[in-house]
Amino acid sequence: MSGRRVFLLAFFATTVLLAAVVTVLAPQGPHGASSPAAPPGSVPSAEPGAEAGGRSGGTGKPILGVSWSSIWSATVPKGEAVPERVLGTGRCGALHRWATARSAVPRGTSAVAFTLAAPEDRGLVVRSLRVVEGRALPVPRGRDVECVGAVDHTVAPGLGVWGKLSLDAPRDLGLSRYARPGATVGGVVEARTADCSCEWWIEVEVLEGDARRTVRIDDDGRPFTIAPPVARIGTDAQDASQRYGALDVALARGAVALTHGAVAPARGVVAPGRAPGGSSAHAVRLPEIRAQGVWMAADREVPAVGRIVGNPDVPGVVCERVERTLMAAGAHRAGYTTYALVLADRSPPGYEEAVADVSLHVVRVERPKSRPTGYDCYPAGWSGWEPDTRERISAELVPDAPVLPFLTAEPLRFHRDTAAGPATDVLYFGVSPSGAGHLTYHFTIEVTVKTRSGEFARYTLDDAGRPFVLATRPDGVSPSNGEHTYYEIGERIG
Repeated sequence: MSGRRVFLLAFFATTVLLAAVVTVLAPQGPHGASSPAAPPGSVPSAEPGAEAGGRSGGTGKPILGVSWSSIWSATVPKGEAVPERVLGTGRCGALHRWATARSAVPRGTSAVAFTLAAPEDRGLVVRSLRVVEGRALPVPRGRDVECVGAVDHTVAPGLGVWGKLSLDAPRDLGLSRYARPGATVGGVVEARTADCSCEWWIEVEVLEGDARRTVRIDDDGRPFTIAPPVARIGTDAQDASQRYGALDVALARGAVALTHGAVAPARGVVAPGRAPGGSSAHAVRLPEIRAQGVWMAADREVPAVGRIVGNPDVPGVVCERVERTLMAAGAHRAGYTTYALVLADRSPPGYEEAVADVSLHVVRVERPKSRPTGYDCYPAGWSGWEPDTRERISAELVPDAPVLPFLTAEPLRFHRDTAAGPATDVLYFGVSPSGAGHLTYHFTIEVTVKTRSGEFARYTLDDAGRPFVLATRPDGVSPSNGEHTYYEIGERIG
């Protein structure tokens, strides 16, 4: 065989091998099929969101929600037990971070915040947006979690909701958003489904000068996920509590030791036509209003607070971050605190035909091993102590009184905001912890609702499966001489 023939055969074999390698590495569609070549003049297939080659790019991340009425639910695979530290009032952010780190799959609705970056040398215009269904996934099995009033505080205020789109009935959402050269533009999209357990992503059509491109928005190269909705964990009363100034409530199915608003086994006569379980109750600690600040006590000094209050000139932000940081470090609310008891009923009795008996049950009282560290933080505009006038009655916790009744035959006046929603009523009350030295009280709220017909329901209310916790203020500490006291006006006191 001549040298020329050997060379031609070797060249032909090498060409075939390279063609096979290129075929294997060709881009694949969402279901594994190779992406066909785009015909002339068409919009190219969505490209990865990361900016490359001087072109626009984008990225997104799953979030809780963007309004006080948002409800976020997800399933954590493998049924992992949910730790107590991420459940309860004001802990939705912690629950979302914990669940997301464990590949939780949103149920029914998935909200995503995203940004698009324009090239450095030219701007872009967003013309349309759509959600795209990817490959099917098994319906997740595991632990269901939920947040009521799930506002995501990590979302920049300028990111508004661009649209709410369905994966079951896809459509393009027409838009007109501009980003100047080198700048970014972004928003929030809510994807919804009734029956899709699948991966999904966002495709955004942009104009860069005269060039049209389609940019894919996903979670740093990974598709988002979603699955059909599951039965609600929260009750009507927990949903309604958001209207009365309650913070977000983080919940988990099957992870609670107490009934947190479920009707206890009823003893008595159920009135005809009223379905058991049509009523619910919820109790929640309310944020301080007007002049009251954040009073908390920790079993040790928390250095992270000093970094937060290094610039306390941001009204409405510093004290909120201080409270979240202290709660994460195991600190407790200290001193007089307001609670709201929200009652909801799908078919309530007539006007002034129902009454409530309410009492506090102290589960345990703890004494610290050493003097606790007290923290005070007062919002901008604070002008001294002003009692909260919402409550008409208060209860004082004392070490030797495990049961403390404070409302007896209190009339209920249910009000219905919408024809389809439940009727609700709310009772405000204050709780003041007391006792020699520094004490921490763990307590539940016991409620009995009675009607003239003889029906009654009993509730044991807690903080998402664990008792409410309230501490006395450290001895000798007042709002003006606290060891760690801050105002949101740029001045550190103490």
